[in-house]
Amino acid sequence: MRNPLLLIGFLLALLSGGLAAASLWGPHGGGPPPWLAWAALAADLGLLAVLAVLFFRKPAPAAVAAVPRRAEVQSLQRLVQIVQHGQTSAEIYHILLEAAVQTARADAAWLDLNPDHASIGGADATQYYRLAPAQADALRAGLRVLPLPPHEDEFITNDLNLHPGFAAFPTDFRSLMQLPLRGPRLDYGVLYLLKAEPHTFDSEDLSVLQTFTSQAVLSIENLTLNAIALHNQRTQEELKIASEVQDSLIPKKLPTDDWFEISTHSLAAKEVGGDFYDFLLLPGRRLAVIIGDVSGKGITAAFHMAQMKGIFHALMQGNPLAKNERDRFPLPSRFMAQANAALAHCLERSSFITSSLYIIDYQQGGFMFARAGHCHTLYYHALREEVFYFQSTGLGLGIIRNEGYEKHINNQFYDYGPGDVMVIYTDGIVEARGAGQEEYGEARLKQRLEECYFQGAEVIKQCILNDLNSFTAGQPIHDDQTLLVIKFKAVQPGLAA
Repeated sequence: MRNPLLLIGFLLALLSGGLAAASLWGPHGGGPPPWLAWAALAADLGLLAVLAVLFFRKPAPAAVAAVPRRAEVQSLQRLVQIVQHGQTSAEIYHILLEAAVQTARADAAWLDLNPDHASIGGADATQYYRLAPAQADALRAGLRVLPLPPHEDEFITNDLNLHPGFAAFPTDFRSLMQLPLRGPRLDYGVLYLLKAEPHTFDSEDLSVLQTFTSQAVLSIENLTLNAIALHNQRTQEELKIASEVQDSLIPKKLPTDDWFEISTHSLAAKEVGGDFYDFLLLPGRRLAVIIGDVSGKGITAAFHMAQMKGIFHALMQGNPLAKNERDRFPLPSRFMAQANAALAHCLERSSFITSSLYIIDYQQGGFMFARAGHCHTLYYHALREEVFYFQSTGLGLGIIRNEGYEKHINNQFYDYGPGDVMVIYTDGIVEARGAGQEEYGEARLKQRLEECYFQGAEVIKQCILNDLNSFTAGQPIHDDQTLLVIKFKAVQPGLAA
């Protein structure tokens, strides 16, 4: 009669496999992720395979086979539990070595692991069983004469004395089994089992132990997937918080007045981005408008975007010692120089910021601006019925980090008229790519304004975005996109008469 322990093992494996299958095809509301259920099911199938091998192999004498067979089942069950509960990789390899030695009744063994792929430290990369490190080194040297056999039927060496690498010196061991630990993409290492007598490993030992190594590799890969999933989950949570913080920095309430109308659009290429814009009402019917783009993307760019916003509000608070109200606030070029000095202490050497600052004096009917390496301003002049770009010079913030920067920035003045339109944007608009990787470009943006300048600011913005989205249909966003449209109303207060 077969060992009843095997029958119990069958029943336990079937029950556990059924639970794993039920969790796969049942609802997944708050339960474990599907990949974990697949892992558990695979582990139970492996257990059933080993039990089948043990059940149908020729029975050994009871006194000799009972204890090792029980050890096989218990060891494999421990591996299955590791798959389901997720312990450390060091524990997995320790149990693998212990289980393989007990099952094969080996006299000695060692496990050589690849620390880069095995998810363990270098100190644990080699494990020994009844074998001194010096003995293992000698055996390694002998085995290097021939590489690891490519075929499973060559994983057993029945007499090491006949191996070319051991002809020059005797060894205490004659039989060798080599078990590679291979995953779908990575090689995790090799398990070596040794016996003193020749011809003492057989194909059934190899079959059972290969199931053991497969379970160990499955456990390691599941631990890795679990660690990646947890890391990604934490990263997503952090990005969500960063996105919410950044969203709170984007102006929700746009300035409104009888002199102008404003419409804005902002879209990050990732969860968070480096584009920014802001408004600040100044005394004397003046409006400060800033737009900028931090080099790079992601969390670092978003951090510097927040810094730039803080610098903008700090420098535009006004100088209480100024002789008159209009001298309290820095001119755009002076602001850029002060911002560059402030950023020099906190901006990485490889980073820079492009920006433009506009001070619109809508009571006087004009504005001044300074461009720090940012995109050229697109403008529609209603009186001349002309659309053009302001061609101005200026260097990005953080490129030169000394007092010499101020020589590379200057102010430009312009008188606006009723019905004029100003389009301010970041390079994510004009550098957006279409299906053929062609860029949207300044020329196409200019054409859109020529077609819809007579509309309100919101309609002009939407006209540009509709054309941009049509141009880039199906293509990923490569860079953050920000667009501001400012239209000076056709009838200006004080000019209505």
